[in-house]
Amino acid sequence: MKRLITYLVVVAATMYTAVLYNSTSFLMLFYVEIALPLLLLCTLLPALHQIRVNMELPVPVVEQGQKTPVVFHIEAGAFPIGGKTAILVKGKLPMGQKNEKTWFYTHIAGGHKVSRIKAEYHARCVGSIKMEIAQVWCYDFLGLVAVPLPKKYWKTLEPETLLVLPRICDMPVLVSRQSRDFAGESEEHSKEKGGDDPSEVFQIRDYQPGDKLRSIHWKLSAKTGELMVREQSLPLGCPVDIYLNLYQPMGHKRHENSRDGYLQIIASICHSLIVEGCRHHVIWFDVQREDIRRYRIENEENIYEMLFRLGQLTTYYEQRDLQELYHRKYHETPGITMLELNTELVLKKNGEVVSRYSGTDDDIERQLEAKELMV
Repeated sequence: MKRLITYLVVVAATMYTAVLYNSTSFLMLFYVEIALPLLLLCTLLPALHQIRVNMELPVPVVEQGQKTPVVFHIEAGAFPIGGKTAILVKGKLPMGQKNEKTWFYTHIAGGHKVSRIKAEYHARCVGSIKMEIAQVWCYDFLGLVAVPLPKKYWKTLEPETLLVLPRICDMPVLVSRQSRDFAGESEEHSKEKGGDDPSEVFQIRDYQPGDKLRSIHWKLSAKTGELMVREQSLPLGCPVDIYLNLYQPMGHKRHENSRDGYLQIIASICHSLIVEGCRHHVIWFDVQREDIRRYRIENEENIYEMLFRLGQLTTYYEQRDLQELYHRKYHETPGITMLELNTELVLKKNGEVVSRYSGTDDDIERQLEAKELMV
């Protein structure tokens, strides 16, 4: 834009000089300056149909506040361009926030060459961000004329997903004996010790005094000539259920820090529970699927997988009974502790408020570290 304005000023000055001094030379120069943009446009248009633009995220995971590389693969045709290319990348943020737009600028050349341009994206917002190319503008080598690249040369590409991790901190967690011994109902079973779930066999072993007669494997005992016992499995239930209440009153605008803080609190609670060896479920309502969803957290890797699964968290304007929807879909024994975090960053345990979080990421981190959570 600055180059075009400067060029128009030069054209105006040339015309003024030609009229002022009645100069044929300056008048001819004025005509050349008027025709030059049209000539540049005629050389640029044929080259557009041979350009292809592709975007790649080599590192799809980054921590908040850091920069991650973004690579553009630009294929040019035989026509030499040598000008600047402006690429607008749109990032779709979670929880209904306004899309983030970033411009990237690079130069390309002709000759059937593929340019690999490396840029950097500053990850300011937490969550799973869907990044895709929104616009591509090609300039001539003087930077005077800009023409949009047709959508068919980049619109068909699938969006890239960038996971921006929140700041995870260690909060004090006290796991009760009842939660540690919780079995419940689960499709997961222990590989270390047996239990009383008849739906799955933990192991076959020799009979020991005190074993119940109904646990004897009579068919196998007849084959071996010794009493063999079928030991039942131990289900690994989750004693803690964490509900993500994403209800937002109509017309209420949430600050960016609240969204980032929401994911920071969830990730920190899950991390601290796993450090204490406490399995748990994270449960939320998926607006797009109109269904309740859950994810089982057993190790630290599950936390990052969960953040990916949460994807584009979307708030909703109608109150939903998450516990009722959950128990209607999953007919299992509920956990001992039910945690719920709403969009106002209020944490409830079994229906009672235990913490209210506010402020910046540093403030929330101090609040998380200051109060012990008992489950």
